[in-house]
Amino acid sequence: MVGCGLALASIDARARPAQHVGSAEPSTEPERGSDDDEAASGSGQALTAPTDPKARTVWLSEHLAAAIATHAPLQHARVGVAVLDLATGAELFTHEPDKGLNLASNTKLLTSVAALGTLGAGFRWRTAVYVDDLDDKTGKVAGDLYLRGRGDPVLSANDLKQLAADLEARGVRTIEGELVVDATYFDAVTEPPHYAEQPKERSAFRAPIAALDVARSAVTVTVIGEPGGPGKVMLDPDAGDYVRVTKSEVKTITEGRTKIRIEAKPTADHLAIEVTGQIRVANGSYDARKRIDNPARFAAKVFEQALAEHGIKIGKRIGAGVVPTTAKLLAWHDSVALSTVIRSMNKESDHYLAESVRKTLGAETRATPGPGTWADGTTAVTTALHKLGISGFRADNGSGLFNASEVSPHQLVALLRAAHKDFRIGPDLIASLPTGGVDGTLAKRWKDHPAHGRVRAKTGTLDKVVSLAGYVGIDDSHPLAFAILVNDVPQGQRGAARAMADEMLDAMVAYLEAK
Repeated sequence: MVGCGLALASIDARARPAQHVGSAEPSTEPERGSDDDEAASGSGQALTAPTDPKARTVWLSEHLAAAIATHAPLQHARVGVAVLDLATGAELFTHEPDKGLNLASNTKLLTSVAALGTLGAGFRWRTAVYVDDLDDKTGKVAGDLYLRGRGDPVLSANDLKQLAADLEARGVRTIEGELVVDATYFDAVTEPPHYAEQPKERSAFRAPIAALDVARSAVTVTVIGEPGGPGKVMLDPDAGDYVRVTKSEVKTITEGRTKIRIEAKPTADHLAIEVTGQIRVANGSYDARKRIDNPARFAAKVFEQALAEHGIKIGKRIGAGVVPTTAKLLAWHDSVALSTVIRSMNKESDHYLAESVRKTLGAETRATPGPGTWADGTTAVTTALHKLGISGFRADNGSGLFNASEVSPHQLVALLRAAHKDFRIGPDLIASLPTGGVDGTLAKRWKDHPAHGRVRAKTGTLDKVVSLAGYVGIDDSHPLAFAILVNDVPQGQRGAARAMADEMLDAMVAYLEAK
């Protein structure tokens, strides 16, 4: 039996995971920030570039340089820019192009290119169920039932429910042994490099990565206001006694503001959820996603609940192990294709997907048999990009969170050029990038600007980092690749950094329109 793949839109539909962390300091409040960019500033009036080719190039250079010079609040920031004509290979503008800078979420461009070029756009993750022996007449499994994960980053509770339904359809009724989880595709180090820089953060953007996980290793806590009574707290997915609401003290109010505090406290055998505060009836509901600490056990408990719903009883506890070579395959679920995962990863700047893809890349390419490690992921990315002519960079994790990258504008534009020239990579990479003024993290940018709909780029935001890199074009004859990286952004000046980038993109569009 085969479990059906679910569209990404159906996964955790009630709450999108929180995106970029604002700093590397511990946070006591839920992470509510994201990589979304606010609407572009300025009038957005169209610029007019000269039609003479040489004059047009000079005009573009002057306008890009002016955009940097005129934003006084950024005078102490480190700014690196590179703009390249992909049709001719001509470098149109640079500013400090060889400085290694923190990319923030632009690091996902490196992860995407390495994965598409190495694994291929059609790569899929398989989650499978095996048994030692099944008596077809009685439906009894005399030994253990094995659930093996292979790193599927978009495995949902519904997918596990489908696997349970498939087992019921195969006639499975009783497992006399254990439910054995095989999560040996990855090693036991679940936190990506640099994630320890914010150790107390419990929001979903820091969710751990494992070979078997579900719902992106996070639980959604939803509070619903009920007129005349206390607020109702619900958990999704249902992981039995592994995730428990141990305190629920929420008032339902008709006036005033909704103020909810959700604390997730890990214990030796479960995650305790404490919810306090007040919810206004008119607001309907409030939700937040909280990371769990043991992804494999979380997934196993969700699967155990699904088995029970389909009348399948387990005689013993949940265990861990390796699927024997003699075990029989009974059911499996294949994920959506890598290209679809990368589209979701880049459009919404999803850190969890990026780290899962990177570790999968390491597991699939490691030189010797054994579980994939974070070091394997680093080696795989370095090797893949070296083949494209990019070297000498630092990218310690796949998402770009924290101080994990050091890449120059020249290196980033070279990456974009190499990806554009490689038909295995370019089309899927471009399709995955947010479109300015249309979707993803760029949905609010350039609404009334000439650049609207003509920019496909990856955003990046940290406390002192604003980055934007990708492609701009008005037709297929002369698209440009660009990288705009700003580090050491003064407090409160991220808007100025984005305004500078907006002005640069409008000038690039005017340059292209004058051809």
